[in-house]
Amino acid sequence: MVQFETERLLIRPIQVADHDALQAMLLNPQVVAYLRYQTLKTTAEFDEAFTNHFLAEPATVFGLERKSDHQFIGFYEFHGTIGTGELTYALAPQAWGHGYVAEAGNRMMTYGFETLGLTRIEAHYASVNPRSGRVMAKMGMHDEGELMTFTLETGEVAHVMAYGLSKSDWLTASA
Repeated sequence: MVQFETERLLIRPIQVADHDALQAMLLNPQVVAYLRYQTLKTTAEFDEAFTNHFLAEPATVFGLERKSDHQFIGFYEFHGTIGTGELTYALAPQAWGHGYVAEAGNRMMTYGFETLGLTRIEAHYASVNPRSGRVMAKMGMHDEGELMTFTLETGEVAHVMAYGLSKSDWLTASA
């Protein structure tokens, strides 16, 4: 079982015991407003994703557990094609604003480049959520501009912004 520790977090495969906490997160419209998981609307849809994705991919999907109280507070995962990994992450609202995403993200990038053999890691965020862009910059990723525009259910226009980091840039920054 692959797992990592940071100063405040245990980054480990999703466990059956994480079901209820992850369900509460992913069925919370505030948490998934800009994520691919906003399509999960029912407990049955969540249960299918939990079994077929979150539990089934222990090498690319990780839970974030706070070491101080052993609470499951979010997840990180890699999607992508050979050579490139796209990071997706989400936190429970009570964990927002504490620096957990950047802390875990730095460790996930090390794993992606060193263990998964990725040559590039990227992440995307909605322009209406600029805090995600700032986190990506804190992780050493570079702003690559706008990918596309879409309209939210509220009628608000959002721009999908991209950040990326090559393995060679990561190695240079790590040296």
